[in-house]
Amino acid sequence: MEFDTDTRSVNVLLELGIPFVYAIDYNYQNRYIYIPRSNYHDIVRFAYPSNNTTLQTVVQSLSYPTGIAVDSANDHLYWIDSNKGQLSRCNLDGSNVTVLSTFISPLVIRLDVINRWMYIVDRNTGILKSRFDLSDRRTITNFTSTPVRCMDIDTEENRLYWINHDGDMKSAKNDGSDVKTIHSTNVRRDYNAIHVVGSNIYYANDNQLLMLSKTSGSTPTVLYNDTSSICSIFVFNQSGMLINIYSQK
Repeated sequence: MEFDTDTRSVNVLLELGIPFVYAIDYNYQNRYIYIPRSNYHDIVRFAYPSNNTTLQTVVQSLSYPTGIAVDSANDHLYWIDSNKGQLSRCNLDGSNVTVLSTFISPLVIRLDVINRWMYIVDRNTGILKSRFDLSDRRTITNFTSTPVRCMDIDTEENRLYWINHDGDMKSAKNDGSDVKTIHSTNVRRDYNAIHVVGSNIYYANDNQLLMLSKTSGSTPTVLYNDTSSICSIFVFNQSGMLINIYSQK
């Protein structure tokens, strides 16, 4: 679905059946949205903005793809296969599939394309940081007893943002230092979606899409209520900011 932050209007772009979609990413060069469909075992894409939203299969015969990230500078697509614990890469058209590494329980991947760093959430362990060639790989933030299922990068301020199972939204510098709690929902559950743009944090709390200022102590604003859980969001950066949402029907 597409949500317009100016008009608060909602437009259904695609009906995907019943796949689980835990990530959305976009390539501003080729103008495609990429999504992993976990229980369909594939990664697909469609043109956006466009009147033709026909799905194109990029990679198939996967186990359980969850995290996804586009490297627009090198025309690469990275993804996490959580069942196999694998990080893989291919070209944006799906060619040249390569398994790069394995982890314990990976779920999320985010890329800092400008500085050439990748960040991976190992949901029961911590956030790992690595160069794109997998050199200089290290754990920068440890999770104790509170798993994490979503994370995003603020490349303007070089900070990471995530929400743990206790409902604590936290932030840290991209080296793992200066950890702060930005907001607490005080509700224990899985939080699957967060995206940071400018001075705002967009996140999902079950079936609600909310917006929160990055300043500690801010009060969140409910932007949209769905009838089902929101599993992933991507904020499309343009005038009249649009948010692409996957809602699990």
